[in-house]
Amino acid sequence: MKEAVTRLNYCQYLLVSQINYTLTNFADHCESFSHDAINRYLRGERITPRLVWDNVRGQVVATAQGYVVREMLSNIVYQKQLPCHAVLMDTGYATKALMLFIESLAKIYYCPLKNNRQVGDSDGQRPYGRVDALPWGDEEQAHGTQIKIKGFPRDHKVRLFRVEVSTHRTDWVVTNDPTQDSTAATQQVCGFRWKIEQLHREGKQLTGLERCQCRKARIQRNPIGCAFLVWVRLKELATQTGRTVYPVKYGLLDEYLIQQLKNPSLTMSFA
Repeated sequence: MKEAVTRLNYCQYLLVSQINYTLTNFADHCESFSHDAINRYLRGERITPRLVWDNVRGQVVATAQGYVVREMLSNIVYQKQLPCHAVLMDTGYATKALMLFIESLAKIYYCPLKNNRQVGDSDGQRPYGRVDALPWGDEEQAHGTQIKIKGFPRDHKVRLFRVEVSTHRTDWVVTNDPTQDSTAATQQVCGFRWKIEQLHREGKQLTGLERCQCRKARIQRNPIGCAFLVWVRLKELATQTGRTVYPVKYGLLDEYLIQQLKNPSLTMSFA
């Protein structure tokens, strides 16, 4: 009689599988579970954000200097009540409503603007124009400049920084932080945003985050929740061993390669 699949079983599969993350592949490589049993487990399971949080909260270091992104903000403020210093976001979130909402929570934001966003200097001496058309000298490059974004309240001013991300890309970053006057410090703060991108990239590449082929919404959400739990475990193992998550995951193939070179399952017939 086949055993019942558990969350630990499924997460263990995502943790060690290298390429294929389908239920069929799981069943084909496990004597204990049938494909139907795995499918029943995912239909009946309920991996919620609360469950993921319960598993990772012990690793979260609460600090007033922390940074969050938009989707986390309301939950952090009203539910988890964690301290944070600033909200980081992409250009797609740079709306008047969101920026004023963040200010209503007494939080700081660092927000990149699209090149064609209409802005003006803070004293109104020049009409509104594209942010990438503003005059920019050495002083502004080092310390930013105070501007007003079109459509915001009359006295609403923010500090704009020209951040050179690469030789082919420049970000125009605004912040409501009244103490910030350094382009270098602003660039460093914006760099924290890529930690979120790193999480999603590693999750896609190492945990099968996007590989579930099931069609039902609940079955789709459960592997996503398990994938995040697996990513947390990979990060934990990487920290313990002083490595990144990639050698931790791909290192499982080392023993296989060593064994195959000693006693190959497939042998060459010429050379």
